[in-house]
Amino acid sequence: MVVVVFSPTADGVIAALLAPLFMTIGFFIWDVRWPGGSAFALNMYKCLTASIGFIIMCLIRGFSNMDMASADVFTANNIGYLLLSSTLGIIVGDLLWLEALRLIGAKHVIVIDSIKPFAAAILGRIFLQENLRPPAWGGMFLTVLGVGVVSWEEQSKSSQSKEDAEDECDDTNAVQIESDRIDNDADDIGTTQISSQNTDDKVSIPDDKSKRYWRGYTCAIINVLADSFGSLLTKQHGVGMTTWTINLLRFGFAGIILLLVSIAMRLHGCYRSSRIDGHSQHTKNENKEDTESTLHIDQSCNTLATPAQQQHLRPLWYQLPSLKLKGWLQITGGVALVTFLCPAFEKFALFQITLALAISLSSIGPLYSLLLEVPFKGKRPTIWGCLGACLAIAGVVILSVFGY
Repeated sequence: MVVVVFSPTADGVIAALLAPLFMTIGFFIWDVRWPGGSAFALNMYKCLTASIGFIIMCLIRGFSNMDMASADVFTANNIGYLLLSSTLGIIVGDLLWLEALRLIGAKHVIVIDSIKPFAAAILGRIFLQENLRPPAWGGMFLTVLGVGVVSWEEQSKSSQSKEDAEDECDDTNAVQIESDRIDNDADDIGTTQISSQNTDDKVSIPDDKSKRYWRGYTCAIINVLADSFGSLLTKQHGVGMTTWTINLLRFGFAGIILLLVSIAMRLHGCYRSSRIDGHSQHTKNENKEDTESTLHIDQSCNTLATPAQQQHLRPLWYQLPSLKLKGWLQITGGVALVTFLCPAFEKFALFQITLALAISLSSIGPLYSLLLEVPFKGKRPTIWGCLGACLAIAGVVILSVFGY
Protein backbone atom coordinates (compact mmCIF):
# COMPACT_ATOMS: atom_id res chain seq x y z
CA MET A 1 0.00 0.00 0.00
CA VAL A 2 1.37 3.41 -1.04
CA VAL A 3 1.72 5.87 1.85
CA VAL A 4 0.67 9.43 0.95
CA VAL A 5 2.30 12.21 3.01
CA PHE A 6 1.04 15.42 1.36
CA SER A 7 -0.58 14.45 -1.94
CA PRO A 8 0.44 11.97 -4.65
CA THR A 9 1.73 14.77 -6.88
CA ALA A 10 3.58 16.63 -4.13
CA ASP A 11 5.10 13.40 -2.85
CA GLY A 12 6.22 12.54 -6.36
CA VAL A 13 7.87 15.93 -6.90
CA ILE A 14 9.69 15.73 -3.54
CA ALA A 15 10.87 12.20 -4.27
CA ALA A 16 12.09 13.21 -7.75
CA LEU A 17 14.04 16.12 -6.23
CA LEU A 18 15.63 13.99 -3.48
CA ALA A 19 16.75 11.19 -5.82
CA PRO A 20 19.55 13.15 -7.58
CA LEU A 21 20.72 14.52 -4.22
CA PHE A 22 21.39 10.99 -2.97
CA MET A 23 23.08 10.13 -6.26
CA THR A 24 25.36 13.18 -6.19
CA ILE A 25 26.55 12.52 -2.63
CA GLY A 26 27.28 8.90 -3.59
CA PHE A 27 29.26 10.03 -6.63
CA PHE A 28 31.42 12.25 -4.44
CA ILE A 29 32.16 9.21 -2.26
CA TRP A 30 32.97 6.98 -5.24
CA ASP A 31 35.22 9.61 -6.81
CA VAL A 32 37.50 9.41 -3.79
CA ARG A 33 37.12 5.79 -2.70
CA TRP A 34 37.24 3.65 -5.90
CA PRO A 35 40.97 3.64 -6.75
CA GLY A 36 42.08 1.34 -9.54
CA GLY A 37 38.64 -0.20 -10.12
CA SER A 38 36.85 -0.16 -13.48
CA ALA A 39 33.36 1.16 -14.19
CA PHE A 40 32.24 -2.40 -15.00
CA ALA A 41 33.38 -3.68 -11.61
CA LEU A 42 31.67 -0.80 -9.82
CA ASN A 43 28.46 -1.36 -11.79
CA MET A 44 28.49 -5.07 -10.93
CA TYR A 45 29.18 -4.48 -7.23
CA LYS A 46 26.54 -1.80 -6.83
CA CYS A 47 23.84 -3.82 -8.62
CA LEU A 48 24.45 -6.96 -6.55
CA THR A 49 24.84 -5.10 -3.24
CA ALA A 50 21.75 -2.93 -3.75
CA SER A 51 19.71 -6.03 -4.66
CA ILE A 52 20.30 -7.38 -1.16
CA GLY A 53 18.74 -4.21 0.27
CA PHE A 54 15.81 -4.43 -2.15
CA ILE A 55 15.15 -8.03 -1.08
CA ILE A 56 15.05 -6.98 2.57
CA MET A 57 12.65 -4.11 1.84
CA CYS A 58 10.41 -6.37 -0.26
CA LEU A 59 10.15 -8.78 2.68
CA ILE A 60 9.24 -5.88 4.98
CA ARG A 61 6.97 -3.80 2.72
CA GLY A 62 5.69 -6.53 0.41
CA PHE A 63 6.19 -7.23 -3.26
CA SER A 64 2.97 -5.64 -4.53
CA ASN A 65 0.43 -3.07 -3.47
CA MET A 66 -2.33 -4.50 -1.32
CA ASP A 67 -5.11 -3.13 -3.50
CA MET A 68 -4.08 -5.35 -6.44
CA ALA A 69 -3.90 -9.12 -6.72
CA SER A 70 -0.42 -10.55 -7.16
CA ALA A 71 -1.55 -12.75 -10.02
CA ASP A 72 -2.55 -9.67 -12.02
CA VAL A 73 0.71 -7.88 -11.25
CA PHE A 74 3.43 -10.50 -11.67
CA THR A 75 2.62 -11.72 -15.13
CA ALA A 76 5.21 -13.06 -17.54
CA ASN A 77 4.55 -10.06 -19.77
CA ASN A 78 5.19 -7.49 -17.03
CA ILE A 79 8.29 -9.20 -15.67
CA GLY A 80 9.69 -9.68 -19.17
CA TYR A 81 9.31 -6.01 -20.02
CA LEU A 82 10.90 -4.96 -16.71
CA LEU A 83 13.90 -7.17 -17.50
CA LEU A 84 14.04 -5.52 -20.93
CA SER A 85 13.96 -2.17 -19.14
CA SER A 86 16.92 -3.30 -17.04
CA THR A 87 18.84 -4.34 -20.15
CA LEU A 88 18.18 -1.04 -21.91
CA GLY A 89 18.68 1.32 -18.99
CA ILE A 90 21.36 -0.32 -16.85
CA ILE A 91 23.39 -2.70 -19.00
CA VAL A 92 23.25 -1.22 -22.51
CA GLY A 93 22.61 2.38 -21.43
CA ASP A 94 25.49 2.58 -18.95
CA LEU A 95 27.86 0.86 -21.38
CA LEU A 96 27.04 3.27 -24.21
CA TRP A 97 27.21 6.26 -21.87
CA LEU A 98 30.71 5.30 -20.68
CA GLU A 99 31.82 4.65 -24.28
CA ALA A 100 30.51 8.07 -25.32
CA LEU A 101 32.46 9.69 -22.47
CA ARG A 102 35.61 7.94 -23.68
CA LEU A 103 35.14 8.96 -27.31
CA ILE A 104 33.89 12.56 -27.18
CA GLY A 105 34.28 13.69 -23.57
CA ALA A 106 31.88 14.85 -20.89
CA LYS A 107 31.07 18.23 -22.46
CA HIS A 108 29.61 16.73 -25.62
CA VAL A 109 27.79 14.00 -23.70
CA ILE A 110 26.14 16.71 -21.56
CA VAL A 111 24.72 18.32 -24.69
CA ILE A 112 23.17 15.03 -25.84
CA ASP A 113 21.87 14.22 -22.35
CA SER A 114 19.95 17.48 -22.35
CA ILE A 115 17.42 16.04 -24.83
CA LYS A 116 16.43 13.24 -22.43
CA PRO A 117 13.54 15.16 -20.76
CA PHE A 118 12.15 16.11 -24.17
CA ALA A 119 12.44 12.52 -25.37
CA ALA A 120 10.58 11.41 -22.24
CA ALA A 121 7.86 14.01 -22.88
CA ILE A 122 7.36 12.74 -26.43
CA LEU A 123 7.26 9.10 -25.31
CA GLY A 124 4.82 9.97 -22.52
CA ARG A 125 2.58 11.77 -24.97
CA ILE A 126 2.55 8.91 -27.48
CA PHE A 127 2.37 5.86 -25.21
CA LEU A 128 0.89 7.17 -21.94
CA GLN A 129 -1.29 10.04 -23.20
CA GLU A 130 0.45 12.44 -20.79
CA ASN A 131 -0.01 16.02 -21.92
CA LEU A 132 2.17 18.88 -20.69
CA ARG A 133 0.82 22.40 -20.50
CA PRO A 134 2.76 25.06 -22.47
CA PRO A 135 4.38 26.61 -19.36
CA ALA A 136 5.75 23.16 -18.46
CA TRP A 137 7.70 23.03 -21.73
CA GLY A 138 9.24 26.39 -20.86
CA GLY A 139 10.11 25.14 -17.38
CA MET A 140 11.68 22.04 -18.88
CA PHE A 141 13.77 24.16 -21.22
CA LEU A 142 14.96 26.40 -18.35
CA THR A 143 15.84 23.35 -16.24
CA VAL A 144 17.81 21.69 -19.03
CA LEU A 145 19.55 24.98 -19.90
CA GLY A 146 20.49 25.68 -16.28
CA VAL A 147 21.77 22.16 -15.67
CA GLY A 148 23.70 22.33 -18.93
CA VAL A 149 25.40 25.59 -17.96
CA VAL A 150 26.39 24.19 -14.55
CA SER A 151 27.69 20.95 -16.06
CA TRP A 152 29.59 22.75 -18.81
CA GLU A 153 31.22 25.07 -16.28
CA GLU A 154 32.27 22.13 -14.09
CA GLN A 155 33.83 20.31 -17.02
CA SER A 156 35.62 23.49 -18.14
CA LYS A 157 37.20 23.87 -14.71
CA SER A 158 38.18 20.20 -14.70
CA SER A 159 39.75 20.45 -18.17
CA GLN A 160 41.65 23.58 -17.19
CA SER A 161 43.04 21.85 -14.10
CA LYS A 162 44.23 18.92 -16.22
CA GLU A 163 45.89 21.25 -18.74
CA ASP A 164 47.68 23.12 -15.97
CA ALA A 165 48.91 19.82 -14.52
CA GLU A 166 50.13 18.68 -17.95
CA ASP A 167 51.92 21.99 -18.53
CA GLU A 168 53.64 21.68 -15.18
CA CYS A 169 54.66 18.12 -16.00
CA ASP A 170 56.02 19.23 -19.39
CA ASP A 171 58.07 21.97 -17.75
CA THR A 172 59.50 19.45 -15.30
CA ASN A 173 60.36 17.05 -18.12
CA ALA A 174 62.03 19.86 -20.10
CA VAL A 175 64.26 20.74 -17.16
CA GLN A 176 65.16 17.07 -16.70
CA ILE A 177 65.97 16.64 -20.40
CA GLU A 178 68.19 19.74 -20.35
CA SER A 179 69.98 18.40 -17.28
CA ASP A 180 70.53 15.05 -18.97
CA ARG A 181 71.88 16.80 -22.05
CA ILE A 182 74.46 18.67 -20.06
CA ASP A 183 75.49 15.52 -18.21
CA ASN A 184 75.75 13.29 -21.25
CA ASP A 185 75.81 14.62 -24.82
CA ALA A 186 75.67 11.15 -26.31
CA ASP A 187 72.48 10.31 -24.47
CA ASP A 188 71.05 13.60 -25.64
CA ILE A 189 71.68 12.75 -29.28
CA GLY A 190 70.01 9.37 -28.88
CA THR A 191 67.07 10.90 -27.10
CA THR A 192 66.64 13.51 -29.83
CA GLN A 193 66.63 10.84 -32.52
CA ILE A 194 64.04 8.78 -30.68
CA SER A 195 61.90 11.84 -30.00
CA SER A 196 62.04 12.84 -33.66
CA GLN A 197 61.09 9.33 -34.72
CA ASN A 198 58.13 9.27 -32.32
CA THR A 199 56.99 12.66 -33.63
CA ASP A 200 57.09 11.40 -37.21
CA ASP A 201 55.09 8.33 -36.22
CA LYS A 202 52.42 10.49 -34.58
CA VAL A 203 52.15 12.70 -37.67
CA SER A 204 51.83 9.67 -39.92
CA ILE A 205 48.85 8.34 -37.97
CA PRO A 206 45.63 9.23 -39.87
CA ASP A 207 43.27 11.63 -38.17
CA ASP A 208 40.25 9.63 -36.95
CA LYS A 209 38.71 12.51 -35.04
CA SER A 210 35.60 12.73 -37.21
CA LYS A 211 34.99 8.98 -36.97
CA ARG A 212 35.51 9.05 -33.20
CA TYR A 213 33.00 11.89 -32.80
CA TRP A 214 30.52 10.12 -35.05
CA ARG A 215 30.70 6.95 -32.93
CA GLY A 216 30.62 8.95 -29.70
CA TYR A 217 27.52 10.94 -30.63
CA THR A 218 25.82 7.78 -31.85
CA CYS A 219 26.47 6.06 -28.51
CA ALA A 220 25.24 9.12 -26.58
CA ILE A 221 22.01 9.40 -28.60
CA ILE A 222 21.25 5.68 -28.34
CA ASN A 223 21.89 5.89 -24.58
CA VAL A 224 19.34 8.72 -24.24
CA LEU A 225 16.74 6.78 -26.22
CA ALA A 226 17.44 3.52 -24.38
CA ASP A 227 17.24 5.17 -20.96
CA SER A 228 14.04 7.05 -21.78
CA PHE A 229 12.42 3.96 -23.29
CA GLY A 230 13.51 1.90 -20.28
CA SER A 231 11.74 4.37 -17.97
CA LEU A 232 8.65 4.18 -20.17
CA LEU A 233 8.59 0.37 -19.96
CA THR A 234 8.97 0.57 -16.18
CA LYS A 235 5.98 2.89 -15.86
CA GLN A 236 3.88 0.80 -18.23
CA HIS A 237 4.57 -2.63 -16.73
CA GLY A 238 5.44 -1.88 -13.10
CA VAL A 239 1.92 -0.90 -12.09
CA GLY A 240 0.91 -2.59 -8.84
CA MET A 241 4.49 -3.40 -7.79
CA THR A 242 6.28 -1.60 -5.00
CA THR A 243 9.29 0.52 -5.85
CA TRP A 244 11.45 -2.05 -4.05
CA THR A 245 10.16 -4.87 -6.25
CA ILE A 246 10.73 -2.94 -9.46
CA ASN A 247 14.30 -2.11 -8.52
CA LEU A 248 14.94 -5.66 -7.35
CA LEU A 249 13.95 -7.01 -10.76
CA ARG A 250 15.93 -4.38 -12.68
CA PHE A 251 19.14 -4.25 -10.65
CA GLY A 252 19.06 -7.91 -9.67
CA PHE A 253 18.84 -8.99 -13.30
CA ALA A 254 21.60 -6.56 -14.36
CA GLY A 255 23.82 -7.67 -11.48
CA ILE A 256 23.44 -11.34 -12.39
CA ILE A 257 24.30 -10.67 -16.04
CA LEU A 258 27.39 -8.65 -15.10
CA LEU A 259 28.44 -11.32 -12.59
CA LEU A 260 28.19 -14.03 -15.24
CA VAL A 261 30.34 -11.96 -17.58
CA SER A 262 32.93 -11.50 -14.81
CA ILE A 263 32.97 -15.23 -14.04
CA ALA A 264 33.32 -16.11 -17.71
CA MET A 265 36.25 -13.72 -18.12
CA ARG A 266 37.92 -15.11 -15.00
CA LEU A 267 37.61 -18.67 -16.32
CA HIS A 268 38.98 -17.53 -19.66
CA GLY A 269 41.88 -15.83 -17.88
CA CYS A 270 42.60 -18.98 -15.86
CA TYR A 271 42.60 -21.05 -19.03
CA ARG A 272 45.01 -18.70 -20.81
CA SER A 273 47.22 -18.43 -17.74
CA SER A 274 47.48 -22.20 -17.40
CA ARG A 275 48.33 -22.66 -21.08
CA ILE A 276 50.99 -19.95 -21.13
CA ASP A 277 52.32 -21.17 -17.80
CA GLY A 278 52.74 -24.69 -19.21
CA HIS A 279 54.34 -23.40 -22.36
CA SER A 280 56.75 -21.16 -20.46
CA GLN A 281 57.96 -24.10 -18.37
CA HIS A 282 59.22 -25.82 -21.55
CA THR A 283 60.86 -22.67 -22.91
CA LYS A 284 62.10 -21.31 -19.61
CA ASN A 285 65.75 -21.23 -20.57
CA GLU A 286 65.10 -19.93 -24.10
CA ASN A 287 62.73 -17.06 -23.45
CA LYS A 288 62.11 -15.66 -19.97
CA GLU A 289 59.81 -12.92 -21.20
CA ASP A 290 56.97 -15.41 -21.71
CA THR A 291 57.00 -16.13 -18.00
CA GLU A 292 56.87 -12.42 -17.18
CA SER A 293 53.98 -11.82 -19.55
CA THR A 294 51.78 -14.25 -17.65
CA LEU A 295 51.92 -11.96 -14.63
CA HIS A 296 49.57 -9.52 -16.37
CA ILE A 297 46.93 -11.96 -17.63
CA ASP A 298 44.74 -12.48 -14.58
CA GLN A 299 45.51 -11.76 -10.97
CA SER A 300 43.01 -14.32 -9.68
CA CYS A 301 44.72 -17.19 -11.57
CA ASN A 302 48.31 -15.98 -11.38
CA THR A 303 50.58 -18.48 -9.65
CA LEU A 304 53.89 -17.04 -10.81
CA ALA A 305 53.69 -13.52 -9.35
CA THR A 306 55.03 -12.94 -5.90
CA PRO A 307 52.85 -11.16 -3.30
CA ALA A 308 54.86 -7.97 -3.82
CA GLN A 309 54.30 -8.15 -7.59
CA GLN A 310 50.58 -8.87 -7.19
CA GLN A 311 50.25 -5.81 -4.97
CA HIS A 312 51.51 -3.56 -7.78
CA LEU A 313 49.33 -5.15 -10.50
CA ARG A 314 46.08 -3.30 -11.20
CA PRO A 315 42.91 -5.43 -11.38
CA LEU A 316 41.49 -6.16 -14.80
CA TRP A 317 38.24 -4.50 -15.88
CA TYR A 318 36.07 -7.43 -14.69
CA GLN A 319 37.76 -7.74 -11.27
CA LEU A 320 37.02 -5.95 -8.03
CA PRO A 321 39.90 -3.87 -6.63
CA SER A 322 41.64 -4.76 -3.38
CA LEU A 323 40.45 -2.38 -0.66
CA LYS A 324 40.65 -2.33 3.10
CA LEU A 325 37.55 -2.83 5.23
CA LYS A 326 37.09 0.92 5.69
CA GLY A 327 37.24 1.43 1.93
CA TRP A 328 34.60 -1.23 1.27
CA LEU A 329 32.34 0.28 3.94
CA GLN A 330 32.57 3.68 2.28
CA ILE A 331 31.91 2.19 -1.16
CA THR A 332 28.90 0.36 0.24
CA GLY A 333 27.68 3.63 1.73
CA GLY A 334 27.85 5.13 -1.75
CA VAL A 335 25.88 2.16 -3.10
CA ALA A 336 23.20 2.77 -0.47
CA LEU A 337 22.82 6.32 -1.78
CA VAL A 338 23.27 5.89 -5.56
CA THR A 339 21.82 2.45 -6.28
CA PHE A 340 19.42 1.95 -3.38
CA LEU A 341 17.82 5.22 -2.22
CA CYS A 342 18.11 7.11 -5.52
CA PRO A 343 16.32 4.49 -7.70
CA ALA A 344 13.77 3.85 -4.94
CA PHE A 345 12.76 7.51 -4.92
CA GLU A 346 12.96 7.76 -8.72
CA LYS A 347 10.64 4.82 -9.34
CA PHE A 348 8.22 6.03 -6.68
CA ALA A 349 8.06 9.46 -8.39
CA LEU A 350 7.64 7.82 -11.79
CA PHE A 351 4.18 6.56 -10.81
CA GLN A 352 3.06 9.77 -9.08
CA ILE A 353 3.90 12.38 -11.74
CA THR A 354 4.33 12.50 -15.50
CA LEU A 355 7.27 10.78 -17.15
CA ALA A 356 8.71 14.05 -18.49
CA LEU A 357 8.49 15.77 -15.10
CA ALA A 358 10.09 12.82 -13.29
CA ILE A 359 13.05 12.62 -15.69
CA SER A 360 13.50 16.40 -15.79
CA LEU A 361 13.66 16.69 -12.01
CA SER A 362 15.97 13.69 -11.73
CA SER A 363 18.49 15.40 -14.04
CA ILE A 364 19.39 18.23 -11.66
CA GLY A 365 22.29 16.29 -10.14
CA PRO A 366 24.88 18.84 -11.41
CA LEU A 367 22.99 21.52 -9.46
CA TYR A 368 23.51 19.58 -6.24
CA SER A 369 27.11 18.91 -7.29
CA LEU A 370 27.70 22.66 -7.51
CA LEU A 371 26.54 23.09 -3.92
CA LEU A 372 28.33 20.02 -2.53
CA GLU A 373 31.71 20.97 -4.01
CA VAL A 374 32.14 23.45 -1.17
CA PRO A 375 32.04 20.95 1.75
CA PHE A 376 33.56 18.00 -0.18
CA LYS A 377 36.30 19.69 -2.25
CA GLY A 378 36.49 23.24 -0.93
CA LYS A 379 35.67 24.77 -4.36
CA ARG A 380 33.53 27.87 -4.68
CA PRO A 381 30.96 28.14 -7.49
CA THR A 382 31.69 30.53 -10.35
CA ILE A 383 29.39 33.25 -11.67
CA TRP A 384 28.35 31.03 -14.59
CA GLY A 385 27.64 28.19 -12.19
CA CYS A 386 25.41 30.43 -10.06
CA LEU A 387 23.60 31.70 -13.16
CA GLY A 388 22.96 28.14 -14.32
CA ALA A 389 21.71 27.20 -10.86
CA CYS A 390 19.23 30.10 -10.89
CA LEU A 391 17.91 29.05 -14.32
CA ALA A 392 17.56 25.44 -13.20
CA ILE A 393 15.75 26.40 -9.99
CA ALA A 394 13.33 28.63 -11.94
CA GLY A 395 12.66 25.77 -14.33
CA VAL A 396 12.06 23.33 -11.47
CA VAL A 397 9.54 25.70 -9.88
CA ILE A 398 7.65 26.09 -13.16
CA LEU A 399 7.73 22.35 -13.79
CA SER A 400 6.49 21.60 -10.29
CA VAL A 401 3.49 23.89 -10.80
CA PHE A 402 2.53 23.17 -14.42
CA GLY A 403 4.19 19.82 -15.13
CA TYR A 404 1.23 17.51 -14.44
